[in-house]
Amino acid sequence: MQAAPPQPLAAEPLARLLLQWGVAPLPAAPVAERLGGWLGWADAIGLSQVLATPPAASADAAARREARDWAGAALERVQADLLAAFDDAELARDAAEPAPEGLPLGDLLAPFRLHHSQQQRSMAARIASLRERLRPRLAEASGPLARLAQLDALLERAVAAQERERLAGLAALLTARAEAHQAADPRRWRHRFWADLRRLLRAELDLRLQPVLGLIEALHDDRPR
Repeated sequence: MQAAPPQPLAAEPLARLLLQWGVAPLPAAPVAERLGGWLGWADAIGLSQVLATPPAASADAAARREARDWAGAALERVQADLLAAFDDAELARDAAEPAPEGLPLGDLLAPFRLHHSQQQRSMAARIASLRERLRPRLAEASGPLARLAQLDALLERAVAAQERERLAGLAALLTARAEAHQAADPRRWRHRFWADLRRLLRAELDLRLQPVLGLIEALHDDRPR
């Protein structure tokens, strides 16, 4: 019996977390309409060509098995490294102590903001690298998976700018959370904020991994196409 595709460590969806924090979801246009606004002319032509070309009928069962094994191990390594980096021991110690009096909120937040931005850059780089290394393995497994890999590359480029812009906005949300915690408890607010920051990072990791998980799931789907 074939093993199920690996899943990321449990994390709440980012959309659900933002809703709990009072951020209402934006009305979403149809996917085709949004994608049309994100695609440049070159990517639009490339997408049209990929969709118009029937996938090759080739299939390599051994390559598929090897790709599944590699992808599962690579995903586990990336997850473990990123999750470990989220928990900074020095920041955890600072957060557990009463906040120093007389310092502006911006100064108190500076190391936490730096940690958040560093983790966002690390997530983006590690997951993009994993996704890039996974695509050739799909291409070796079968014709339909090769076409999926081409589509994934095109879509990654198309949504990259939008993703960066949306996820960069999470820094302002963290500042609002810090202000609310400080107002509720001026001395002991940082430990609640530190919990929020790590919770947000885990939810963001869950979101960023969705395309990779989709590719891995396709490797585990042996149905004829």
